[in-house]
Amino acid sequence: MKNFFTILVLILLLSPQVLLAADFDPNFIISDEEMQNYQSMTRSDIQAFLEEKGGYISNYHALDWEGTTRKASDIIYRAAQESKINPKYLLVKLQKEQSLVTAPDPTDKQLDWATGYGVCDSCSMSDPDIQKYKGFGIQVDRAAGIMRWYYEHMYAENWIKRANVTYTIDDTQVTPTSNATGFLYSYTPHLHGNENFWNLWQRWFDQIYPDGTLAKTTNDPSVYLIQGGKKRKFENMTSLLTRYNPNMIVTIPASELARYENIGTISLPNYAIVKEQGSYYLLDYDYKRPFASYDVVRQLGYNPDEVIDVTASDLNSYTFGSTITAEQSNPLGRVVRISETKELFYIQGNMYYPIYDEIIAKINFPNLTIEKAHFEDFDTLSLGDPILLKDGTLFGVKEHNKIYVVEKGKKRHIASEEIFEGLGYNWSNVVWLNQFAGMAHDTGTPMSIKPETSNTSDDTTLISTDSTANNTASEETDPKETNSTNPVDYMVKTSVTELSYVGPQFETNMETYLVADYSTQEILAGKNIDFERPMASLTKVMTGYQLLLDGINLNQSTTYDPNQHKASYHTYRIAAGERVLNQDLMYAMLVSSLNTPSRMLVNTNSNQEDAFIARMNNQAKNWGLSHTTFADTSGLDVKNVTTARDYLTIFSKASNDTTMHTYLGATSYTYTELTDLDGKPDHADTNSNYLMAKTGLPYTVIASKTGFLYEAGTCLAMRVKRNNDGKEFVIIAMGNPDFGKNTRFNEFEMLSNWAMQTL
Repeated sequence: MKNFFTILVLILLLSPQVLLAADFDPNFIISDEEMQNYQSMTRSDIQAFLEEKGGYISNYHALDWEGTTRKASDIIYRAAQESKINPKYLLVKLQKEQSLVTAPDPTDKQLDWATGYGVCDSCSMSDPDIQKYKGFGIQVDRAAGIMRWYYEHMYAENWIKRANVTYTIDDTQVTPTSNATGFLYSYTPHLHGNENFWNLWQRWFDQIYPDGTLAKTTNDPSVYLIQGGKKRKFENMTSLLTRYNPNMIVTIPASELARYENIGTISLPNYAIVKEQGSYYLLDYDYKRPFASYDVVRQLGYNPDEVIDVTASDLNSYTFGSTITAEQSNPLGRVVRISETKELFYIQGNMYYPIYDEIIAKINFPNLTIEKAHFEDFDTLSLGDPILLKDGTLFGVKEHNKIYVVEKGKKRHIASEEIFEGLGYNWSNVVWLNQFAGMAHDTGTPMSIKPETSNTSDDTTLISTDSTANNTASEETDPKETNSTNPVDYMVKTSVTELSYVGPQFETNMETYLVADYSTQEILAGKNIDFERPMASLTKVMTGYQLLLDGINLNQSTTYDPNQHKASYHTYRIAAGERVLNQDLMYAMLVSSLNTPSRMLVNTNSNQEDAFIARMNNQAKNWGLSHTTFADTSGLDVKNVTTARDYLTIFSKASNDTTMHTYLGATSYTYTELTDLDGKPDHADTNSNYLMAKTGLPYTVIASKTGFLYEAGTCLAMRVKRNNDGKEFVIIAMGNPDFGKNTRFNEFEMLSNWAMQTL
């Protein structure tokens, strides 16, 4: 008898160990590090989050506290940056107080009192004394500002609740274990309101693994499916293997898995035929598809011995699917390729669904063989939506370097190796789709991982001065230890007597900026453009260009020798004896701004660095750059100095070179080591310039390099093309005193926008 499906007879049981979901602890809601992680989301991250939640404010514009009309996401971002408070806190606050993140049609009252700031239990929203707090922008700004104010005044104002002091909240003794928890009670002095906050935080931001994740812990073989922010345990190996590739299982901390609520088990094999009180069903992932009758079961060739008797409770977690009739010879559907066009489709019932890449067919329908079909086979069928990768699948798009994980049909960007590996993913599980298939997946919220627990005591105000310009292991961080309370004190500053401007003035606290016409090299505007400054990692542009002038073979490789190649402040993930293509080392040096790759490239065969640096200086001299000196190849030495005027020549010549332009214009990259000795052969990163990936700018960044040292401040060189007329500019900024990982780009962005509008 024809048999469409054979159930595995041998069921390998997994030993269970129940992990209970974390319960609300009134003594700890969030940590001080979480409350003050103001760089946790970019503007685009916040906007993507709001769009994913689908509420009204995803497209809402309002006045900010200064009276400027801005998008809601921009208001949230700016408030977070100005007060150095986590934007995630503001998102949760907006939802907790007025449901604004998800509300499709909020009232004016909800928007005007968005965070509940100024409204006490006994107050009326019409009270004249609180009207000064009315308005979405003011509410968001004050909600962030009051948290920063709490940190700065918690010892001066006894009424502010803080860590390690016991308070009575709703007749319950509460001893906050973090200042942030105390501040939440200061803002909302009730248990229920703060439990609501905690629940939202847990649901949105504390459970970091996307739907479709297969998770286990180190000491327990039980495997769970993360689904809907909760977990379901596979009762046996058959129920797992008939649904998923076991290679996709990730090992996560038991404490993380414990955060997910248990919602039952998965015990039955996928595509099993089951019988419950005379009714027959085909189990199709989360659906139970009823057979029209037992005769249909027999007519379709299923063996009665394969039918599993179940109870109603066994099927409680399944949703009713489409009915299977005798006319459906293939109840599991068919994957077909049209002979005339080679297009792929999935056919089920009277519907056909496009499959834009064969990889999708292999992952989603591993048990189906691709059949031949012709146009006439579709005459009676209706077209459905394209088939998307199933949840939990890791993929990239060919000819692009970004890696994504699929959740609910959307692609969530994994921005760095740190996040990828922090989530326990394996590079061998990444599949590559064509661009059309990748575009079919809408964009979701980027992935993130929780920051490491801080060692700072609870009574210390945590204000991050993150000095990393890259999303991952950038070496644009000053390695020196400092006793200064403010690292900006080390930055070289221009004296008042030497202050000078060229052209229109842009108001900024940056020490130096320059805007020039790329084609003519005419300097259109500038500040202190002839003042010598440390150039930090801007040095690497000259290193790369000199390597090309020397005729380096980018198709050859270099083997890492730490005795010869390891640079100061080494964070490049590479083991002794591993071999990497020179072209990939160029990406690591110029896109990620790593120091060690520069030494590997310069000292490919032997220690040639001194002679190489001499050639860099000779080249600068030949170009007439009398205020430029190179002391190393990475920029860590503060004796690498230049002026904005001199660097205009360096960056313009480098970005005009076709090969250098490839690297300076790359938004991201991936590569695999030729020789891998530590089991981590794959590398990926995004450009250390945040503006490279930002949308909605009045220009397109076509080449870029960042730099940072305490003495240099944050630095940026860009070649941009103005959108409205195609004119190209070179923009150089040096000595920016904002050392924040993402906030440093605020001033750069404002300078660039000003230049596009003014010049």
